[in-house]
Amino acid sequence: MEITADVRIEKYLKNIKQVFLYIIDKCNLNCVQCLYKPNNLFHIGCDRIELNTAKSLIRYFRDLGAGKLTIMGGEPTLYGIEENRKPLLELIRYAKEIGYEYVRIDTNGTFESKLLEDEQFKLLDEITFSLDGPNAEINDRIRGKGVFDLCSENITHALELGYNCDITCCIHKWLIERDESGQLFLDKMILFAEQMGIHRINFHDLFKSGIPRDTWTGHINISIEQWFEVWDEIQSNIEKRRYGIPVRIPQGFVAKERFAANRIYYGYCSAKTGDRILIHPDGILRVCSLMIGTPYGIGRFYDDKIVWDESGTNELACHEMDAETPCTNQSKSKTYGPFLPLCVSFKPKQNEFAWNKLEWEKCRRE
Repeated sequence: MEITADVRIEKYLKNIKQVFLYIIDKCNLNCVQCLYKPNNLFHIGCDRIELNTAKSLIRYFRDLGAGKLTIMGGEPTLYGIEENRKPLLELIRYAKEIGYEYVRIDTNGTFESKLLEDEQFKLLDEITFSLDGPNAEINDRIRGKGVFDLCSENITHALELGYNCDITCCIHKWLIERDESGQLFLDKMILFAEQMGIHRINFHDLFKSGIPRDTWTGHINISIEQWFEVWDEIQSNIEKRRYGIPVRIPQGFVAKERFAANRIYYGYCSAKTGDRILIHPDGILRVCSLMIGTPYGIGRFYDDKIVWDESGTNELACHEMDAETPCTNQSKSKTYGPFLPLCVSFKPKQNEFAWNKLEWEKCRRE
């Protein structure tokens, strides 16, 4: 099938670099901090994207210029599990056939290890495993008993098979604690990933910033003040090249005067650059991940077409699209004293496909 789309979609996404395909809402875990809980627990219509529809959508966005595809959920390895995952494997193969430069899957790592040996699964350019601690004691209180060991075993097996493996980790209150020697568990998390042979570690923040996700991301978040103490230490380690792997870590906030001196750089916003699209089984097309679990998006897909959202739920309506501003979504209902909130994807000097394609570091004036 061929997708027909409102011309405003194409015009807006003229700089598209990547697609996040939330292929299925279903998940076998119930992690404390999961911002996708509303989609996991409540469905209107489908809880997954039918294979032919998924193929048409990724082809449409590939034709617009997207070069990176991330297959997500829920838990994406549950997609087509009733058919021995043939739909998932076909989707991976198809994405490579139509020219995606980089195809990755984001998984909780609890699938049976034989999946890693499938030749179509091996077409992946990256497997990103989700872990939230350097040991079972920390990780499993967030992700569930036995998850650390099972995920770690699959990481080890994947690395043995030659996969490019990353870890995604949420920054929570137990990672900013220190062991008896004074070492941050956040630091230990990075070193754990490095020692395993992971190629890169990517951190996500959990700040309570007056947005819908605050409702369902649990109570393991940290304060801005705590974060700056930790961020300075980790960033210093990165700059001193203490770590043997790339570390993508969100800055989160910046002093007002520093923002004013470098508005273009710190004003990065995926909603303004139009560098990505998030596709969900309920038909909503989003740009900002902070809008997950809400009715907000830029459009919808159904019946082989994509329509532009002309209502008050268009997520772009509140943005000053031609101005460099702090993160609009986190500035609506909260103030942060001398600081301003930054896009959750703003991770200085990060080695990431879209960031590099946009050449965003060239905007830096410092």
